[in-house]
Amino acid sequence: MRLPLRWHLGDLKFSRTRNWTRPRRFYYHTQPLITRSQVSLPRELAQPAPRLTRLSRRDGESVMHTIREVMAVRYRELYGTTLGDSRSVVKAEVGRGVVMYFWNLPPTRRLPLRAYVAGFTLKNGVPINYVEAIGLCEWIEVGFNTFYTYRQGETAWIYAQALRCLCAFTGATSISVYPYQIGQNNDEALDSGAFWFYRKLGFRSGSKDLEQLAREEELNIGANPQYRTPKKTLKRLAEAHLFYEPKREGIGKGTTSSRAVKGQRFSPGLPAEGISGPWDTFSTRNLGLRVNRRMARQFGGDSVGLRRASVGEVSRALGVNLSRWNAAERRAFENWSLVLALIPTLRRWSAQQKQDAARIIRAQAAPDEMRYLRLTQHHPRLREELRRLGSKG
Repeated sequence: MRLPLRWHLGDLKFSRTRNWTRPRRFYYHTQPLITRSQVSLPRELAQPAPRLTRLSRRDGESVMHTIREVMAVRYRELYGTTLGDSRSVVKAEVGRGVVMYFWNLPPTRRLPLRAYVAGFTLKNGVPINYVEAIGLCEWIEVGFNTFYTYRQGETAWIYAQALRCLCAFTGATSISVYPYQIGQNNDEALDSGAFWFYRKLGFRSGSKDLEQLAREEELNIGANPQYRTPKKTLKRLAEAHLFYEPKREGIGKGTTSSRAVKGQRFSPGLPAEGISGPWDTFSTRNLGLRVNRRMARQFGGDSVGLRRASVGEVSRALGVNLSRWNAAERRAFENWSLVLALIPTLRRWSAQQKQDAARIIRAQAAPDEMRYLRLTQHHPRLREELRRLGSKG
């Protein structure tokens, strides 16, 4: 038909170069940029928590529009940037011209168990990265991606500030990096040596075998500064989560491997030898597999029957009357019941433990998703059962 197409760009901001806002005050660098080797996670996370300011719904909607534009022009999308809750947006000004925004999901879009946080960073008004964190109890998985153009611009320091904000926002004390972030099925992360970015900040592997492999690679680098970890080895190192637990003894205290080579050029903060954590082998995937095995074994693959039976079992065990719950709360209870039905001792929990569990489930359908996450952090019995069910034997 030979129809003509005309683009009237005008002041369109939907582009990588024009999508920025003028800050109240520009930050000018009068000294060299902060390098990765100058960043200490223990020191940064030991600072007072950053001030998180809740935005009005109108300002929150503006933030959500901005991040959707930022992601769209880069052909990227996250669940939380598309469906984020504008009423939950918080802002943190962390210095050096850096401003960070974080938000949660609305009650109708929440994950079955884990709480969700998304965010992004502005430097002098320019969007430079996006963040995703998904957590349960005190454990969060953090994804952090700086856009190509800005990867030499104090990325390690900015990452440390993102963790400061996330720990303050979520109450998390166990920070995890999922394998994709460091190279599992991700050639970009392998080519950039993403594993070493986190390792040199003090992260350890959740696998004892891969932790040993990482230490051997450190010895190789210490003995020969020209040595580079082969891509095949980086793929192996990316088979397990990485962890950083700032409040646990031996983690993030400036300790290094007792076998470190003299003159080894790594910054302080490497994980101490022999350290492992309670969330090392946990995965919500393991919870899902347990639920599916029960569905196959007891219900012949009937998901509707499984859900109906689980709701009945758990409501009786907890002593709750679901007729008094609203639709969103009942939906949350249905999701939780699939996992709680796997706990053989649920009926023998104390009355207070049962009451607190019901309160957690109802909180998942309430406006403040971070209150829900913090409540899961204060139910020791539930936390232990979740870790047991979700960890590899």
